[in-house]
Amino acid sequence: MTNDSQHSFIATLHVPNHNLHLLGALHGQSVIVTDLLGSGGVFSGKPQLRDDSAAMGIQAHATGGIKATLKLYFRHTAKGYEIHIKHPGQYDRHRLAMNHMDILYARSPTLKHPLAFTLLDQNNRTVTERNLSEPHTLITLKTHNNKYIGVRKAKGSPHYYLGETAEHKKMVFLLNIIERNVPY
Repeated sequence: MTNDSQHSFIATLHVPNHNLHLLGALHGQSVIVTDLLGSGGVFSGKPQLRDDSAAMGIQAHATGGIKATLKLYFRHTAKGYEIHIKHPGQYDRHRLAMNHMDILYARSPTLKHPLAFTLLDQNNRTVTERNLSEPHTLITLKTHNNKYIGVRKAKGSPHYYLGETAEHKKMVFLLNIIERNVPY
């Protein structure tokens, strides 16, 4: 009988000519944006500052140069894969979760209700470590909310984020498996 760690793995996600990482790492400093708290052009209070350093972002190589690749731990569970950061630094072992704007953020490893992802191949079939025979595979990520992960903008921010999107806006990633059969 197999256990979850036998289907878990460490990998990176790539998008051609782009860096995928936490915004703080992409920009080499804290990323503070102004949350306008408005809707439809109606001002509804004093603008608030928000630290988006722990948000997952995407940046073109032409804009920021080539950055170190973010290592991720794909932890197999009955609901899908929880994705943890497996990268030295402040957010090592943190889980990817959604914030109130449906953007992926690094959250506490002790999060009560972790976000589970389904990995899908180009034919929309579910992919697990068991049927990943190649070290490099094109995938999309789907959340338990039946939304896909793609590029998003956030109000008050010039940055590009990864977050929940509709199927027609989903992003295709190159999954590069580094190590298989990895316990947490």
